[in-house]
Amino acid sequence: MPQAIKISPNTILLKSDPTLPLSEAWFDPEFWQSQQAVTGTGNGRGAVWFINSQFGKFVIRRYRRGGLIAKFNKSHFFFTGQKLTRPWLELSLLEYMRSIDLPVPHPIGGLYIREQGFYRGELLTQTIENAKDLFDIIKTGSSHTLNWQEIGAVVKRFHDEGIYHSDLNCHNIMIDQNNKVWLIDFDKCEQRPQDEKWKQSNIDRLKRSLDKESNLHNQFNISDAQWRNFLEGYRG
Repeated sequence: MPQAIKISPNTILLKSDPTLPLSEAWFDPEFWQSQQAVTGTGNGRGAVWFINSQFGKFVIRRYRRGGLIAKFNKSHFFFTGQKLTRPWLELSLLEYMRSIDLPVPHPIGGLYIREQGFYRGELLTQTIENAKDLFDIIKTGSSHTLNWQEIGAVVKRFHDEGIYHSDLNCHNIMIDQNNKVWLIDFDKCEQRPQDEKWKQSNIDRLKRSLDKESNLHNQFNISDAQWRNFLEGYRG
């Protein structure tokens, strides 16, 4: 479990990696910008900053709301206890998955700040070195270079451990230079009892994401044979 450190009455630092001198400033992109350590930004299920520092390469993700509520509330969530905050839940799950050797990012820490019954939060994880997400690889016309059976087998490993990924899509599967398959972004994910329904729902979600991107991008192509290979790898 993360170590909770009270920075102020309303600011709590959550520490997963005890070897790093983690502080509140580490979650502030301007702190890293002042050191010329911000190497890029991104969007997904949160605002994202990529950091290359003397302590290593990190990803800061600021939790954001989705859907209609995001139009008037982008980053505040009801506070119902520390162990139900987004950073605590995600760090705890990452720590557990690392302990059973699942290929996920190394958790560094989190931060949440309480404000009048609400909180906002951030997460810090280690960058997966020399890796690209499935979307970028396929978009460059390189889907034939992927080991689709291995991708399927890795997804199955998570399912066998009861890990439900609430947003399994082609942006949250990464392949590194050694062809190792990783899963990222475990916000709102959880460990569930074994049930074929949620597992199939996960697979269907991934297929929908691939089909969606294929309709949006001319170079984004996946053959029926490649998807069959994925399913074969998943089924073992």
